[in-house]
Amino acid sequence: MKVIKRITINKKLLLLFLLSIAVFSCVEEIPIEPETFEEAIVIEGSITNEEKQHQIKLSKAFKIDTTGPNPLSGASVTVAGDREYIFEESEPGIYTSTKIFSAQPGVEYQLSIQTNGEEYKSEPMQLLNNREIASINANRITYEGDDGVAITLNQESTQSDANYYRYEYSETFKFNSRFFKTSDLVIRDGIPVEVPKTKEEYTCYRTEESQDIILANTNSLSEDNVNNLLLTFINADDPKLARRYSVLVKQYVISRGAYNYYATLEELSGSDNVFSQSQPGYFSGNIENINNPDEKIIGFFDVSSVSTKRTFFSYEDFFDSEHSNPYLASYCPIESPDLPHLIELVENRNVRWFSTVPVPFGTPVFEIVPASCVDCTVFGSNEVPDFWEE
Repeated sequence: MKVIKRITINKKLLLLFLLSIAVFSCVEEIPIEPETFEEAIVIEGSITNEEKQHQIKLSKAFKIDTTGPNPLSGASVTVAGDREYIFEESEPGIYTSTKIFSAQPGVEYQLSIQTNGEEYKSEPMQLLNNREIASINANRITYEGDDGVAITLNQESTQSDANYYRYEYSETFKFNSRFFKTSDLVIRDGIPVEVPKTKEEYTCYRTEESQDIILANTNSLSEDNVNNLLLTFINADDPKLARRYSVLVKQYVISRGAYNYYATLEELSGSDNVFSQSQPGYFSGNIENINNPDEKIIGFFDVSSVSTKRTFFSYEDFFDSEHSNPYLASYCPIESPDLPHLIELVENRNVRWFSTVPVPFGTPVFEIVPASCVDCTVFGSNEVPDFWEE
């Protein structure tokens, strides 16, 4: 029987959750107390058959009463394979390969990290056979009582050793600002002046990365095949659907160990309260401290084959004019502030021009709205993506 698992874990919750499990020993449950906090290194990263600069992320699990994860800086990071690949810190805790490369079949790759006098190594991992995505489909459905569009994936049936998969997707959507205006306000010599706009502020594009972990396992099937896997559901009232929408799906062929690691995250996150007093014990991946194998390390290093596929659709493909066409800016009051306040708002670019009301024998009154209601670049970019198709 085919096993398909969908895991939805908010990344912030995941980080806190990783902290919570890191304070437990493998054989004994210990109440969560700040004074019993045990530090654990968190390692996130993989390399793929994509020709690019790859990244490894290092951090330390953090206490519940702190603001967030602590990036681990100053480490020496390398991946050994057909040659040694050096990773340098490009941002705090993010290490990027100095050269563009792709993982090659038949080569064992091993992650090595040196930091604070300790050395960590992963198990040697090899690239698995690649699989292509057959199709990405969009269909209007009712899902859990809501009207919207489901994005699903299909895969061609073949005989291969690629039985474990992980999926990510990147959504890009075209949208409009709530109001279309051709003028703007500037301050000249202490006086508001209506002028023509100099940039596109009505039509923009926004890209959002998936926050879900989606796994598929076809190990029990005679044919390695994934059909109608639900990647995401978009509610009909979501601004993503307002104009035109595109999704780029990435399919990672992963090892059984990587699949089990992510599946364990699903199992451990199934509790109603991840900070309950009866949590399971700490779990590990495939990385260890070579001098101290008992050190608790959170993370998994994998070598994955990747295939991608993109699809597009427009609002009119599924909905008629009777449906609402939602905007990202939901609150757009029209105001006419006094002159000192207006000047301050305009200079700080907090507002945009809405209209000019003439006043006989006096200074005209300028009506303004929040910048987000007129300027779509508050939410996205006015540059058309290179891949975009109408």
